[in-house]
Amino acid sequence: MKALCLAAAVATAFLSLPALAEDDGEEFLNLMRKPKARELAQRYIDNAADKWDGSVFCTPEDDRANARFNAVRSYLESHPQELWRPQRYLIIQGLRSAFPCSNS
Repeated sequence: MKALCLAAAVATAFLSLPALAEDDGEEFLNLMRKPKARELAQRYIDNAADKWDGSVFCTPEDDRANARFNAVRSYLESHPQELWRPQRYLIIQGLRSAFPCSNS
């Protein structure tokens, strides 16, 4: 009986947790516009960029963090029709647009 009560309690607690979904572009752009949240936004950008830099896009060596941040923010601001998409997708698109790899 104790095991059944414990299982019911765990199931109830688990089911009451909110489902977490990735932010969309609008939420991410709002985050990027808050000076106090820049570090958090930069972590999201760097996380995606570190996985794809050198293959999907090629960010410059100099001032890499600022270059990435500015590229993503510029892309989001100039593509408002895309802001419904997931932030990771938009981060990659922003970096691809700003920093294409040369084919040489």
